[in-house]
Amino acid sequence: MRRTFILAGLLLLVLVVPSHSANPGGMGDSSRDFSCGGSCHGDPGLSQSSSAEFQFELDRASAYVGGPISITVSATGMELSPRGLVGLFLLADTHGVADTPEDAGWTILSDGAGGSGNYVENHAFDSTTGVSVTWSLIAPPSEGVYTLYAQAHHGGDGSPRMNLSQAFTIDVGPIPENLPQMIDWEPMTSRGLGETSTMTLPVVNATSVHLEYRIGEGQITSVAVGLENNVWTTELPAALSDIVVHYRIVMTNDEFSETTGWITVGMDEGGYSADLTAVRLQALALMLTSLALCITIQRRMARPAHSKDEPPAALISVDQTDILAASFAPTTLAMDDPRRPFGWSDEQWQHYGAAHIVEHQGGGL
Repeated sequence: MRRTFILAGLLLLVLVVPSHSANPGGMGDSSRDFSCGGSCHGDPGLSQSSSAEFQFELDRASAYVGGPISITVSATGMELSPRGLVGLFLLADTHGVADTPEDAGWTILSDGAGGSGNYVENHAFDSTTGVSVTWSLIAPPSEGVYTLYAQAHHGGDGSPRMNLSQAFTIDVGPIPENLPQMIDWEPMTSRGLGETSTMTLPVVNATSVHLEYRIGEGQITSVAVGLENNVWTTELPAALSDIVVHYRIVMTNDEFSETTGWITVGMDEGGYSADLTAVRLQALALMLTSLALCITIQRRMARPAHSKDEPPAALISVDQTDILAASFAPTTLAMDDPRRPFGWSDEQWQHYGAAHIVEHQGGGL
């Protein structure tokens, strides 16, 4: 019976677990494949469809090999959880593996949130406004027509939801002759609070270079970049508080004026590092405590039932059994005693009658 109650309790615990689960607190901005939709944000086989609608915007009509381009993805009309958290993917394919833009030859300079990943999480105030993410990219090293996708992951009505956009194509053409550009540029996307940032810019085919920056969506400030020993160098002023700073590089010559996409600079505050030894010791203590609790419960549930006045049979020693038998045993046994079993001989009754009365009657004469 007790096992039945235990099994019923475990079954109840299993049943009360929601059938659809994801990560309501989000997974954080990063670079992830489409397959993370199953392992990180809810199994696609269990997730419900999202009503999200997508819109793509480019800062230029086309790109050239190794050249800059910015793409803004907006998602609106989706169901929202109480947190209002929405994650947007930028993908180059939908196979689930090796489908980030980097896998197709693109380089993500900035994800608009102080990083360089293809997955960004934002909070939506309402489904009409939705969320928007701007990625600053460097085009692949080969000409051609490239396809990109957007995917939205979010919660709504108690279930994880996801939706994939239609394919969006971008033409990547040849590099115009004498076009100003930067070769093998690794932009700065994070820095410490209060630090003045010195940047070296690998610009070619330019006669003048300017650094433009703005705080949030504020006014744009332009600073001339100096050239010394064929190296373009500039400084981004220090931020005295945790503010959002964006910058871009403007390169010009007699024929062209080329601008990179906006790069977002995040503040590197340093993460919390846990003591792994302490974590392991705490886990071991929790395991031993849980084991002791399970053993205690099992022993209590395994005790046989007994009356309040009678001690458990398992706790009565041999000597105590003899004392109890002697206290209840009758002093004399009559041959015509009605408690004498049918068929017993006189000798059996004399030798075993007292024990029989104690065992079956619980008392003497």
